[in-house]
Amino acid sequence: MTRLLFDALTPKQARVAATLYGEAASRGIALVITCREYMHLADIFEMYGVPHVCIGKYGIATREKLLHGLERQARLLELAESVDGMLSFPSPDAARVIFGLGKPVIVLNDTPHAVHVNKLVLPLADVLIAPSAVPEEAWRQYCPGRVVTFEGVFEYMWTSRFKPDEGVIKRLGLGPGEYVVFRPEESHAAYYKWEFSRVRRGLVEEFKRRGLVVVNVPRYPDQLLDGAINITKAVDHLQLAYFSACVVTGGSTMATEAALLGVPALSYFPASYYIDTYLQKLGAPLFRCLDAESCVRAVDGVLRAGRSTPMKFENPARLIIEVAAGAVK
Repeated sequence: MTRLLFDALTPKQARVAATLYGEAASRGIALVITCREYMHLADIFEMYGVPHVCIGKYGIATREKLLHGLERQARLLELAESVDGMLSFPSPDAARVIFGLGKPVIVLNDTPHAVHVNKLVLPLADVLIAPSAVPEEAWRQYCPGRVVTFEGVFEYMWTSRFKPDEGVIKRLGLGPGEYVVFRPEESHAAYYKWEFSRVRRGLVEEFKRRGLVVVNVPRYPDQLLDGAINITKAVDHLQLAYFSACVVTGGSTMATEAALLGVPALSYFPASYYIDTYLQKLGAPLFRCLDAESCVRAVDGVLRAGRSTPMKFENPARLIIEVAAGAVK
């Protein structure tokens, strides 16, 4: 059986790995899944019941990132010797090890703006698999070997299987429509150069002023919010999103998931994002704002939008496994 390493570095990547795990097994491919210490990450695998190995930590300061990365590479080496290649989102640690062993590197990606990690990984990639919403020229600066695209978004792999379960929110003492899901920005990522704490505070205060409970899903311990329900161990974020009044995020994944489910979502990521533009053009209830004032004004539109019909796309799982299988032959 072909064995491929998947190094999941974020909760989104954990969902992708968990979703592909069964699809890959049915095609004679075993995904060997690793992760690192990062809030909500290993919890996702436990929620899905998917085997995984947690190796190393995520550094916040620049020197810490480098140090923890080098330590992870050393620890990944022994495991990587037992696989036939890598199928993963950009992981500098895994890519360096797999490339160094002369094995194929297959990369999934939808974030060309993540310059640092893309410069380290994509030049080593034999194949890059990405949504067609991202123009191929956005990838050229990173020189991947080959680009394969699909119609839709990665998140559709799991939103398309979603079944509502109100019990998840009831266990948190919540009722449908009485709360907003809040996901702070990726403030410690190497590419994140903006200061958006004022926007975060303004949005939280505005929702509370309107009588909505704020359910905060932090990325880091320093993003816990006073006066909010802080989710520090993963629950099913799709259930949280589905029964909420809306979802607000400083990133993109939870907004994309909500929009695919027909739940209004607001992203305050302060730069253009191909996936958001793509979904908006198709009529998704997805809103954008770029500063404190416009974000507070956008709250009205988000809450007025109401729910819409869940969106349908191509499920890329089969394509991903087929491309990966071809790349390791």
